[in-house]
Amino acid sequence: MPKDNWTSWCRSSHFRLGHASVTIHKDGISLNASLNKIVDVAKYQNVRIDLNHPDPDLATKIKCELNNDEEDKNNFKIIRARHIEDKRRGFIACRNLIDSQPKLKKIGQKLRSARRIEVKEYGKDKSSFTFDLQPVCELSVANAADLPAKGGIYRYVDKSEIVYYGRAKNIKLRARDSIRDNWVYDKIEYSLIDSESEQVFWESKFLDEFKTSNNRLPRYNQLSGTSIIKLESRRSDESVI
Repeated sequence: MPKDNWTSWCRSSHFRLGHASVTIHKDGISLNASLNKIVDVAKYQNVRIDLNHPDPDLATKIKCELNNDEEDKNNFKIIRARHIEDKRRGFIACRNLIDSQPKLKKIGQKLRSARRIEVKEYGKDKSSFTFDLQPVCELSVANAADLPAKGGIYRYVDKSEIVYYGRAKNIKLRARDSIRDNWVYDKIEYSLIDSESEQVFWESKFLDEFKTSNNRLPRYNQLSGTSIIKLESRRSDESVI
């Protein structure tokens, strides 16, 4: 009889275990154990939240500053876990922010595995942290005429099937292309992105992900997008806010 050769089995995970992250919910933002250790949430009562753009549709980052100031309309209370051994864990109740920020709202509706966002930037004293808001085609119109005359990435959707991914400096103008007159779709979902290099990056990323999952391109994409480029602004190391 062969000798047993015991081998550990690793669980699969979409996310890097042990890394600081937040999870977006429909009514707020929770901080994972690793993040709680870094910013020592137990020392603070409230969180001030800032977006990096006055227009919520164009915001790409969120900064959270932990503090012990009085709670007010710009200062959200940290809700503690019920069990004392979990006192470091925190939940920021901010439903109005989730409902008002399209990216957060769309992310909050996804499965748990797609609602986690890694935190990579911290303030000098580790009492603040920042996380990115990636485009998720969070805005939507049923008619191409209702698209904004702004830059971004977009996708045509037919009965929940993505049938085209694209990018443009002017989404509305691109949608007027006569070649699309006979396309079948229910809605156009999009994200506003000013930077052309960011548009190229995300169009290519979404196309590559679609092709990997479906072994083909979307129905109306005849050619794959521009190869993914490495953006200098996307660093994996911790940065100071």
